Amino acid sequence: MTSLKYLRSEERPGSGAPVAPELLLGEWLNTNAATRGIVKAVLARTGAQIVLRILANGSPEHYDWGETAAGLFAADTCSAEAMAFSAFYDFGFMETQLQGHVRQGVLIIAKFDRFKDNSGRSNYFSKEFFYRAE
Repeated sequence: MTSLKYLRSEERPGSGAPVAPELLLGEWLNTNAATRGIVKAVLARTGAQIVLRILANGSPEHYDWGETAAGLFAADTCSAEAMAFSAFYDFGFMETQLQGHVRQGVLIIAKFDRFKDNSGRSNYFSKEFFYRAE
């Protein structure tokens, strides 16, 4: 039987340091120009915090969801580079949980929508793909 060894924080590389957000930062555009969902995601540094701004498909202009805090995640406990985020929006009638990660240069955002307005609509999940704007 193999035993697991747990390293104390002082034994782990990069322990205690926040993960570097650079891989995630910037403007990301949906690969599907005809999306009915998220058109653009922007991750930016505001002081010590990372914020997410979403622009969703709308007519005649896109809907700006505003900024919300984004929690960052590394690939494992020894990594010092962020490769994923989690963020939350509350629109009153609906809550949206976003989870995104970068794989091979593509940002994949999973969206979980939960309705709170007793409308009878089903909560739903969607996933979209984004490329970094030049």
